[in-house]
Amino acid sequence: MWFMKKGKTGSLLLTLLLGVQLLTACSQSQLPTDQALTPKPAKDQLQKLEVLNQTADDMYKKVMQGDLDGGRAVLQLLSEQIPQIRYEGITTVEGLNALTEAITQAKRTFNAVKLSPAEGQVSVATIRLATDALTHPNEPMWLQYYSPLLNDLKQMEQASQDQKKPELSQAAISFRQHIAIIHPSLLISRDPTEIEKLDSLVIFVTDQVRSEQEPFKQVINVIPSLRNTIDILFLKKDATAYLPIIDDQNPIIWKLIIGAVILAVLAFAAWRLSKKDNGLVVVNKSAED
Repeated sequence: MWFMKKGKTGSLLLTLLLGVQLLTACSQSQLPTDQALTPKPAKDQLQKLEVLNQTADDMYKKVMQGDLDGGRAVLQLLSEQIPQIRYEGITTVEGLNALTEAITQAKRTFNAVKLSPAEGQVSVATIRLATDALTHPNEPMWLQYYSPLLNDLKQMEQASQDQKKPELSQAAISFRQHIAIIHPSLLISRDPTEIEKLDSLVIFVTDQVRSEQEPFKQVINVIPSLRNTIDILFLKKDATAYLPIIDDQNPIIWKLIIGAVILAVLAFAAWRLSKKDNGLVVVNKSAED
């Protein structure tokens, strides 16, 4: 064994290298683990999903054409197909529960004593989007709701700025209805934790609008969070959207600050190491030495 005298520069470089190696190892080990936990769907699964999606499309077309009895019959067929499909590698338990709940709710709607055509259309549209989300994970149809949702938020914000509660209430209702239609699809396609964030924000806005007190300031304050959450769900922003908001006017300043903080932490760690064992570190010789 031999001894090498440590300097501050050597300690800092050693700490930096160790930190980079640990971060690299973590990032490289994470991907295979995540991929291993997500099995690929089998060919027979995909075929059954296509049949399910086609059945939902037939139901949707019948109802939209005014054939409510025909839509009810196809809905029953659809509900019988659901338990015949394996969903591992396709969606989560939350996504499957959302789909079955949407079908159950649609059956209640169609079996009501007085069937509302409008409610029937909403029910089949919700199911149609959900089955499409199962069969087209990369380009689902529910992504088309991005513009209507942003328009709802814009109207809510404008009504709050003008302090017009009737207009605000109407915009909030439209927003909730659009969210309700794509909600099962969201749970099928996205992380359930992100859906919970959206649900919490929607509940907050609903409570504020229904409150007897003026909701305008609270709604204006929550609009950016709602817009940001929707952007994330619709993949309009990357993961940096989760970070605290910084000044976009001077990004280089923030980079320098963050870099300075990291270097300060590493320098402190190097200083602590230099005080250990009187500034000496033991290094094992290799066989070639």
